[in-house]
Amino acid sequence: MDQFCGDDPIAYIYGTHPVKKLVPPCVRSNIMKLFQPLAEIISFGSQNLAEEQQQRIRIINSLSLVTALLAISMGPVFYFITGKLQILVPALIEGLSFFFVIWLNHKRRYEAASLCMMCFQAVWAVYFGVLLGTVIEITLVLLFMISATFLVYKKKRSILICFCVTAGGLLVTEAFYFAGWVRPFVFEHNTTFIIRWCYILVILSLNTICILFYKKMTNGLMLTLKARTLELEKANQSRKVFLQETSHELRNPLNAIFGIVQLMQMDLKSGKISATLPSLVDSLYSASFNMREIINNVLELSRIEAGQLDEVRYRKMDVRKTLCNIANIYEYVANTKSVHIDLIFSEALPEKVMTDETKFSQIINNLLMNAIKFTRPKSDIAIRAGVQGMEWYVSVTDQGGGIEQDKLVRIFEPFVGEKSSFIEGTGLGLHISKHFAELLEGNITVECRENTSTTFTVYFPLSGSDTTHPQASPARPHERKFSSKTVLVIEDDKMNQVILKNFLLNSGVRVLTANNGVEGLTMAREQAPDLIILDSHMPKMNGRETLLHLKNDPGLRRIPVIIASGDAFTETAAGFMREGACDYVTKPIEFTALRLVLEKHLTGAESD
Repeated sequence: MDQFCGDDPIAYIYGTHPVKKLVPPCVRSNIMKLFQPLAEIISFGSQNLAEEQQQRIRIINSLSLVTALLAISMGPVFYFITGKLQILVPALIEGLSFFFVIWLNHKRRYEAASLCMMCFQAVWAVYFGVLLGTVIEITLVLLFMISATFLVYKKKRSILICFCVTAGGLLVTEAFYFAGWVRPFVFEHNTTFIIRWCYILVILSLNTICILFYKKMTNGLMLTLKARTLELEKANQSRKVFLQETSHELRNPLNAIFGIVQLMQMDLKSGKISATLPSLVDSLYSASFNMREIINNVLELSRIEAGQLDEVRYRKMDVRKTLCNIANIYEYVANTKSVHIDLIFSEALPEKVMTDETKFSQIINNLLMNAIKFTRPKSDIAIRAGVQGMEWYVSVTDQGGGIEQDKLVRIFEPFVGEKSSFIEGTGLGLHISKHFAELLEGNITVECRENTSTTFTVYFPLSGSDTTHPQASPARPHERKFSSKTVLVIEDDKMNQVILKNFLLNSGVRVLTANNGVEGLTMAREQAPDLIILDSHMPKMNGRETLLHLKNDPGLRRIPVIIASGDAFTETAAGFMREGACDYVTKPIEFTALRLVLEKHLTGAESD
């Protein structure tokens, strides 16, 4: 049997300390029944408060309860010994006054309760000190009040009031002693001895409670400090791993980009185009795309760890169209490994589902990017969407040979990943995908066929989805030319201007450029464009201010505005959308995604 531990009786009163097995069950049950009413009284008024405030209220209630019980029990004893009603009646009133303090806490009048307790202690100490004279040592009560002050009060003003009350009580008592205004009772030697030791017992009881509470608070602080130290050590280690992994993963695609660009420069200087140029361009695109994904995942992880949970914005989404768009974007990356992406839709899949399209897209982006990394060259990746029971699902299957069992059990933890040529990752994608899936009230699973394939499946509730089914799956989006359309690019970075201008010119668009918001507004008023691509960070007038002016101008407010920003955080995009932007693309801009945005706003396609 275990040793009975009596080092924390306060915990027994609260009912939080386990009663040790040395005590027989029947005795243990009686002990708990005895302390249960006391625990309830001590907890009066402490519900639904912060832990520190609960602790202070319990201290006040405990001191008040003990003082009240001692006064009510000792009063009759002293009356029996001395026969003085001047002791009995005030003692009973004293007991009732401290029950009144507990009642004040029960009514959540905390400040009044704490001040009343200290004032009552001082008043009754002075009364009995004057009445009994040197039979009792009033200074013991005053010393107790000083020690209790730091447990009961936190504000300097309250501590100062307590010291003033204590000092005032001491001065009043000494004045009565010195002036002899009231003649103290005189008792026989034996009676005086009993009264003196009963009073010492009272003081010891009150000080013991203070010491036990102080010990409990100190132990709690030490445990919190140890836990916080362990958390900081773990966070510091995680930060080291985070920096090491991130710097390594960024350096690899950056090395590929840097090396490929140098090879292309050498070709240009030599005046002849190498036969390997097309494959180099594909590799350059793949490395750049991968680097962008790494940065996005790092940013998302930092937000998750900071507790910045995105608000979920449910709306109806055409799941087929969304998956086609995502597959179309990633087809370019897959081509660098001669990998083909197959889309397979179940007939039972609703035409539209209720979800947050942004978070859903991030989940599928991460799953598809992982599949491209680890699948075999010249293989297929299958994206399947369908219905299973009361859930709809999307699965992504690669032909990468499966995952080892030891990695499979912790595959959704951050920094768990493998290497695949220069297409690498921090191992954050699956961790973030799981977080977003749970945020959307779904879940994500993984299945492996040994030496063959890996399938990640994400499930979502089917409630709120459109039960109608389309007759045929939509075809992949095809490129469209935007002849006779004019797009105004408001961008302060010259390189970004050149890149966007070349892309738009190749799409048949007439392009206007402005270096800041002021120039952009002037140009838009002179030559009303069909669409505006607006940078969010610019000198003179930033994107938010420019958007506000555009939407307040009757002649410009109907022009679609696309925000282009390096800020990938969802709340930033949501803020611009609320202020009137039609769409939001993040830098570096993926042209396939931008083409879909242009099709939506320049060809009159409706956004669902």
